[in-house]
Amino acid sequence: MGMNSRVDMDIGVDVQTLFLTNAMILIVMGLAFYAAWRKQPDETYWPAWIGANFVIAASLFSYMAFPGEEPSFGLALPNSLLVIGFGLRWTAARLFARRRVYWSLLVLPPLVVAVLFGLPGWIDYRVAYYTVNTVLMLLAAATAWEFFSDRETGLPSRYGLLIAYGVMALSFAGRIAQGINAHTAETAHLVFDSVLQIHLLIAVIHTTASGAFVLSIAYERMARDLRHAAMHDALTGLPNRRAFEQRLEKALRDRSHFALVVFDLDHFKSINDRYGHAAGDAGLKRCAHICPSVLRQQDFVARIGGEEFAAILPGVTPTEAFMLTDRVRATVAAARIAADDGSFGLTLSAGIAHSAEGEASFDRLMRAADANLYRAKNGGRNRIAETAAA
Repeated sequence: MGMNSRVDMDIGVDVQTLFLTNAMILIVMGLAFYAAWRKQPDETYWPAWIGANFVIAASLFSYMAFPGEEPSFGLALPNSLLVIGFGLRWTAARLFARRRVYWSLLVLPPLVVAVLFGLPGWIDYRVAYYTVNTVLMLLAAATAWEFFSDRETGLPSRYGLLIAYGVMALSFAGRIAQGINAHTAETAHLVFDSVLQIHLLIAVIHTTASGAFVLSIAYERMARDLRHAAMHDALTGLPNRRAFEQRLEKALRDRSHFALVVFDLDHFKSINDRYGHAAGDAGLKRCAHICPSVLRQQDFVARIGGEEFAAILPGVTPTEAFMLTDRVRATVAAARIAADDGSFGLTLSAGIAHSAEGEASFDRLMRAADANLYRAKNGGRNRIAETAAA
């Protein structure tokens, strides 16, 4: 992306000012990203966003410092830095989505660009010009695609990033078209004309918008994760007691018919004492996996205590509720959990209570289910007890 002094028209802002404006915005946004990283030190995408901003800023300062007219080191440096910067942005987007990162694609494109611009007389300048703009267009489009791919995650700011990078990709495509149609076709330089001014104005908007949306999307995901953590058990990933109580209260408000099942692992303390708490945790995780996998998709399963789980089974008859619960009991009993000195099995007991439409209450249902659970425990464990609760 070399330069010459051709001027077709002036739209009111000179190119050097636009370069400087972009660079300063990049630095400010980079510092904002650094502040965000200090609050989220475990998030690996922040260093990539920070690095991208400062590398692109360095590229723009290099363009201002080395306005070469032919392929040379003065043009190899800023163009290579620009490709590295957009490569880091693509990498940051993949890290944000927790996808695999292709580090080789951060190294090879800028090396190719450096060779194309750094070997005067060896390569047609138009090849270098088209190559760098094509690479930048593809990197911007790839970054936009990363955010488009995750559109179902419920983070609204990703649409702003999709638009920002999509528009930037189109702007680089416009630079390619300008080079193809340029009247000064011998060199197809990055000319100081209105097209470059428009390109840099778009870059100012892109830099500001993409930086703001990066901060916004990071906040949205953090808020979503905090909401998820507040309603889910950290060990098993199941909804926790708070989420269970809300779901049960909603089912009662809706006056729907359902069965409430309370599960409790048998002799769990002795398992922890004999095999260790790590093995006990493995047993809890296995039970947490079995319950929702055996029950129906519409059933709600939660961990409501240490070794206690609960399920809400909507629209079931007493016979269906017993069969579903017994399927969970039998599957848990057949499972083996690995331990340091071998393996062990688990059993569970369960109590079932049924809502009578419009008559059951939260406390009455819970007391009925707990009473049936104790009956199952006292009856020898690894069994189920149920009664109807009005």
